[in-house]
Amino acid sequence: MLAFSPLIYRDLFHASDVGTMKVNEIANLADVSPDTVRFYNREGLLRPRKDPRNGYNLYNSEDLWRLRFVRVANKLGFNLREVKVILSHGTEGGLAGSDLKELFTDRLCRLDQELKELKRLRDDMKTTVQVWRQMPDGAPNGHSVQELIERWS
Repeated sequence: MLAFSPLIYRDLFHASDVGTMKVNEIANLADVSPDTVRFYNREGLLRPRKDPRNGYNLYNSEDLWRLRFVRVANKLGFNLREVKVILSHGTEGGLAGSDLKELFTDRLCRLDQELKELKRLRDDMKTTVQVWRQMPDGAPNGHSVQELIERWS
């Protein structure tokens, strides 16, 4: 059985052992905001330990890897629920090929729909700009802008 595990890709995102980091430090290394780190932490995607002296969350290189993995998966268009599934299965021995195929197929369908909508928007905007160019002063008027907005509402 084909299995997918984000752990396979650890070398792509893995930092050498960076020790423990506070929120601002891991955020800087991952090029995200501290609020993003806190959000992913609340969502259970990171696993910091608490500093017994002050209660601060302390992150390690595994958390940094997970944070970077989540960002890349998000850029690929996977939503938070899907990222959680991938990561949870990745730590439990891998995501079965059929499950991975379903995740990617669903994402591909959403991507195709987004592309259709973007192409339609592009075509509508091109048509609108061409209409504006044919106007006596080449400037849009309220009516043509309203027509464009109505087509997209």
